[in-house]
Amino acid sequence: NQPKTIDIMKHSFILSLILLFSSILSAQNTEEQKYLLTTTACNYGISTLSILDPYLSPMTYSGTGLRFESENRRFFSPKNTNVSMQSKFNLEAGITENPAATNSLVYFGTNYGWGMSYHFRLQKGLQLLAGGLWDVDFGFKWIGRNVNNPVNLDIATNLNLTGAAIYDIPLRKRTLRLRMDLKTPVIGCMFAPPSGASYYEMFELGNLENAVHFSSLHNKRGLNGTLSLDVPFTRSVWRFGVSYQGLKYQANDMVFKRKEFCFLIGTTFDSATFAGRKNKAPKNFLSTNE
Repeated sequence: NQPKTIDIMKHSFILSLILLFSSILSAQNTEEQKYLLTTTACNYGISTLSILDPYLSPMTYSGTGLRFESENRRFFSPKNTNVSMQSKFNLEAGITENPAATNSLVYFGTNYGWGMSYHFRLQKGLQLLAGGLWDVDFGFKWIGRNVNNPVNLDIATNLNLTGAAIYDIPLRKRTLRLRMDLKTPVIGCMFAPPSGASYYEMFELGNLENAVHFSSLHNKRGLNGTLSLDVPFTRSVWRFGVSYQGLKYQANDMVFKRKEFCFLIGTTFDSATFAGRKNKAPKNFLSTNE
């Protein structure tokens, strides 16, 4: 019986070593496994607006507006940190007046875009991003004291060139992040009705002649730029910035313009998504689904 007891103890000891080694390897694999984080920025702003719409009025209307921006960015794969994908959503509302303050124009606009960027890491703390973004614009403009054509829509889709520069500024207790983003339209399609054409004629009767136009640098030019500074605090990262948006396009012998200068404040944070059988959350992650 003694040899059998010794054999059992040996087997138990070997089995314990195997289980211990397996748990150590499993813990190491969990620690070494990388998960993709989505960087989200939500900004709120107040802006000055300048709008020229010859379809509604030959005068330029100026006023103030409120703006909301949401941006998400993440890498495509944990193994490739050179290419990232980006989605952006903007929402804006404002009210403007003509120079004599005798008439007002209400503006509402929204934009959604999706694109990709390549990351150039020139040195530690300095990145340059270059890529493209496809977006869709929808705007609504209403003007008072215009019985015939009081409303005009801004509908367009564009393929844009995008770029960004990111520079980290190390301080004594925190690292600030200075960022500049640029976007300009290159090619697309836009809706711009002829002067005097009614929306009843265009949509009820189906007469859209000269209302939809191909757009490129010859008839549509614009620049969207944002300069921001991320400041980390104890439990959050706040973003402060300014943005400029200028757009000029022409169709049917009319020139349309929109300019905006905005002060922004918001927050930025990282989040991770775990889904499926192969991408489960680690045990130290808590979820409301459990």
